[in-house]
Amino acid sequence: MFLPRQRSGALVGLLLAAIVLPGATHASDGEPLALRRWPGGAVSIETHWGLQLAINAAADTEERLPRPADQHVATSDDLDHVLYRPPNAAKALWISAAEADRLQPTADGRQAKPGENALRVKSVGPRQTAACLRISVDGVLIAFVPVDAMQQAKGLKGEALKDADVLILSVSDGKQLQQSQLSGFIAAIQPKVVLLNPVTDDVELKLEKFRELIGATAKVVETNHNTLAVSSTLAETPKPIVVTLSTEPWQMNDELTELFAAMEKSCSDSQKVFSKLSVKQLNFKPANGTHTPRWNCEHMMGRQLLFFSQIFHAIAPAIPVMDLNPKQMPPDYEFAHPDWDGKEEARQMQRVSDFTRRFAYLLDGLELNKKAPGSSWPTLKALLRQMIRHYGEHTANTVKKFELPGWPDE
Repeated sequence: MFLPRQRSGALVGLLLAAIVLPGATHASDGEPLALRRWPGGAVSIETHWGLQLAINAAADTEERLPRPADQHVATSDDLDHVLYRPPNAAKALWISAAEADRLQPTADGRQAKPGENALRVKSVGPRQTAACLRISVDGVLIAFVPVDAMQQAKGLKGEALKDADVLILSVSDGKQLQQSQLSGFIAAIQPKVVLLNPVTDDVELKLEKFRELIGATAKVVETNHNTLAVSSTLAETPKPIVVTLSTEPWQMNDELTELFAAMEKSCSDSQKVFSKLSVKQLNFKPANGTHTPRWNCEHMMGRQLLFFSQIFHAIAPAIPVMDLNPKQMPPDYEFAHPDWDGKEEARQMQRVSDFTRRFAYLLDGLELNKKAPGSSWPTLKALLRQMIRHYGEHTANTVKKFELPGWPDE
C-alpha cells in the first residue's frame, strides 16, 4: 500500500494559496463549496446554499456523509439535470435542464428559475459504460472522470470539459496515470487543480511521475483528510496543482469538539424559535425602536459567518471573507430577504453552522488559547464561547417582543 506524506489542514491551505487571488474577497465573489472523497471512489459536493450531490456512492457511503445527499448520481447515468432549492421551499428539486429552462416563477417565490447556487450536472464525452460529468455551481466548474473513461484514455477529449476549475481523475490502477494521452487531455482542459481519486486504498499513485507528465511545476499537495475548499476566486494558473485527499474526515480534538457542539446546540436552539415565525412576525417593527426579529436572525448568522470566514480565508484564500452583517442601528437597517419565512431564516443559520464545521479542518494545529490567523478575537476559544452566548442572548431578546403591542398573531 502506498502511504502518502501527511500534511495538516492548515499547511494545505497555505500551499493552495498560490492558486487563489491575493487579498480579501467577499461573498459576491463566489461562495465556497467543498469537495469530499469517500471510499470506493465516491465524491460528494457540498455547497454553501446547503445542496449536497453524491457521485458514484455505494449504499454504505451514505452513512458516512454529513447528512443524506439531496441527490445521488452515477457516471453510468445519462444526465443533463439541475439540483436546486428555491428560498422557502422545504426540499431540493431534481429536474431536467430542459424543464428548468421552461420554469415560470410564481408570485410566492416557491418556484423560481435555478440561480447561480444551483448544481448543474451533465454527462459529456464518449462513453463505454460510463461518461464524464461536467458540474457547475456558484461560478465553479468541476469535471469528474470515471475509471471507465480512464481505462480508455485514447478516447478522452478535453474540449468537453474545457476550463474546469477542478479535474477529478478516478483511477483503479496507478498505471492509468502514466498514459501519454493524459498530457494532451489535461492541457486541453486547463484545470487549476487536478484531484486524484483512487477507487481503492491499494492503488499506487506515482505522484512525481504524474506531475512531470502533465507539466505541473508546483509540489503535489497531499492531505490527511477528505475535504478540499473550492470557490470561483481561484486564480488563473498556467499549470495545474495536483492534490490528493484521504477518504477520512478530519477529527477535532476533545476540547474543540466540546466547544463546537455547544455552539451548534446554541444555534439549533435559536432556530427552533425563529423557524416558527411568519414573514409578518419576522418583519415586525416594535414601537419602542428596537430591532425586528429578522434583524436578530441576520445578525447572529452574520457574526458567526464573518468571524470564521476571516480565519478560514487567512489560512486558505479559496474561502472568501463573507460579511452579511446587517446595519447595526435600527433606522439604518434594511431587510436582506424580506420575503423569507422563519423556516428559511433558520436554514440560513444552519447553513452557516454547516459552513463552520465543513471547513473546520483549517483549524488544525491552531491553539485554542491563542489568536487565530485573520481574527480580531484575542483567542479562538474566546470566539467560540462568545458565539455560544450570542445565540441565546439575541433569541431571548426576540422572545420578549412577542408580548409587545402590535405583535402579529400570524
